[in-house]
Amino acid sequence: MLLATAALICTACSPEEAVAAGPHDRLDPDITYSADLDGDSADERILIDGTTASLTISDGETTYRSRDRWQIVEAYLGDTDRDGLLEVVTLVDDEQGRHLGLFAHFGGEYRERLVTSEIVPRPVGLEIVDYNAGLDPSVVATLTGDAVLLTLEAVPSGSEPQTVLCRWNGFGFTGIESGP
Repeated sequence: MLLATAALICTACSPEEAVAAGPHDRLDPDITYSADLDGDSADERILIDGTTASLTISDGETTYRSRDRWQIVEAYLGDTDRDGLLEVVTLVDDEQGRHLGLFAHFGGEYRERLVTSEIVPRPVGLEIVDYNAGLDPSVVATLTGDAVLLTLEAVPSGSEPQTVLCRWNGFGFTGIESGP
């Protein structure tokens, strides 16, 4: 709760100031966050622009900006690919639908590590969770890193929304557990 309070206060921060963020933290629009995304012990600046719905990652003189066609719907920090570095994990909209996006320092630069094909049924919510946080012990024993929890639209109409817990499989995400 302290982070949420600091984030609300920081909406008037100068460009040099940022709210410290870490694993599992939600990145709200128009707040500049700081977190080490490349493992160099220096924090990068992360901003979801509320007007353009774009993602910007700044590291000194280097700046990454997400593609214009992508609209960031929701974003969190997590280490979903289990490489020891945080990524910006997002729900992304474009003309083809809603996707899961993973933006990270990869191959020596900041870029999209992965943007999935359209997810159906459409995700309406995203959360990054620690595998050790209340999951079935038999599932936890085989996993490390963070999991992506997607809340999917109700299908068929009138039914309860479904949640799907996903893990990084080396090329994308695989559902490992689901429920109402």
